[in-house]
Amino acid sequence: GVSGQVVVGHTPQRSPFQDIDANQRITLFGGYMKAQGDGLNTTPQSGPSFGVRYDLPVSGPADFYVRIQRVNSNRDAFNPALVGDARALGRQNLAMYSGDLGFALNLTGRRTWHGFIPNVNFGLGIVSAGGSTKDDPYDFGTQFAFNTGIGLRYNPANSYEIRLDAGPTFYQNHYPAAYFTGPTGTVPLLSNTAAKSGYQHSMSYTAGLSVPIFR
Repeated sequence: GVSGQVVVGHTPQRSPFQDIDANQRITLFGGYMKAQGDGLNTTPQSGPSFGVRYDLPVSGPADFYVRIQRVNSNRDAFNPALVGDARALGRQNLAMYSGDLGFALNLTGRRTWHGFIPNVNFGLGIVSAGGSTKDDPYDFGTQFAFNTGIGLRYNPANSYEIRLDAGPTFYQNHYPAAYFTGPTGTVPLLSNTAAKSGYQHSMSYTAGLSVPIFR
């Protein structure tokens, strides 16, 4: 017989990879949204965020997710019919809501590496910040949105998880025609060379606690 054997790799007890159950999960999260500036600050601005996310394992390393989020935002309001500093109506609080669904790809599959699971995701949804200010014709409304992102799940005991996520969301913005005109002889809020509509983006940074359900 052979008096000794060479063991290649790791024994299950010492392997850096550990299998985990493919559970549905609910995540409560909070964080911060960093909005793209537009010079006037009349579009929804940066603010703290919070929300809930549901993940469902579907096939191989992929998860289907649904996410709802609120951002406590604000914006500067203007009356374009007035002149100079009188046009500024002050800063207005604005609740910005988003909902999206998509897929997350777990890069280590259904197992952790030293407790960690990195992932990438892509989603589609809507962003809404309804409501307008008196004498200001701007209204963000409800817009189609899409997003990408990266995440890191920490699951050391095949149970509760801590997860970190970051990524951009892209959505449309439309300025009212009144922002490009003004009283005769005055400079309008926006020049005629500025884009009347187009895509803007915001960066979202969140941390959350995930709980397995229907185990």
